[in-house]
Amino acid sequence: MILSKIHPKALLLALSGFCCTVQAEDLLAVGTRFNQIFEQQANGEFTGLGVDILNRFAKQQKVTIHYQMTPWRRAQSMVERGQADILIGPYFNQARQHLLSFSAKAFYRDEIVFYARKTSIIPWNGDYESIKGLRIGKMQGWSYGELFNEKTQSLTINEFVDIKSGIERLSRGDLDLLATNVRNTEATLANIKIPQAIDPIFPLIDTQDGFMAFPKQAQFAPLKQQFDFFFEDMLQSGELANLSKIHRVTIPD
Repeated sequence: MILSKIHPKALLLALSGFCCTVQAEDLLAVGTRFNQIFEQQANGEFTGLGVDILNRFAKQQKVTIHYQMTPWRRAQSMVERGQADILIGPYFNQARQHLLSFSAKAFYRDEIVFYARKTSIIPWNGDYESIKGLRIGKMQGWSYGELFNEKTQSLTINEFVDIKSGIERLSRGDLDLLATNVRNTEATLANIKIPQAIDPIFPLIDTQDGFMAFPKQAQFAPLKQQFDFFFEDMLQSGELANLSKIHRVTIPD
């Protein structure tokens, strides 16, 4: 259900070049579980760096933000269709740029790596030819960068809906490598038991920056504009840097 629409007056002001506040009383922010970015506790409370940022934005704009945790592809679709106002944490890529309006700046940075069993000897040296023939896992709906997408087209790839399943399959020996990010993987490993230990191997696959994203429909333009103004202030004041330390999240330089 659409919980908010930007008031026509706000849209006119934005298009005229005037700064304005968000006119909706309620906004809907969606995403899937991203450790330290967007999480839901047992008591129902939503936490994470993304939530802290949006809560501060809501306070400044005098609006209420409702949060919804949903499978990643569904979350993206909701924002693409204007059924939700904000998508928390997507990486930028060209395909998504056609469907979503990304915030001007990213609010976190991830290292994308391969994980392997500690007992395995994997010849990964940055050249995808070196892992040809290996069984590789990746997360469904994640963006790994254009080079990864191009180079893995001829490789054996298994997709997983959740990271826990990928980790368990790798640990059991059903996979040789799991392509993932360090932040989500280490947080998940801290909460589960697996048969064999796994570790990241280097060099990195890529680094990816995470953004807030908004619907591309014109009526949402003032919302994105006001968020960009707000977020720039957070950067300049050092508030984002302080929050990133609390949540143990890397932020772009």
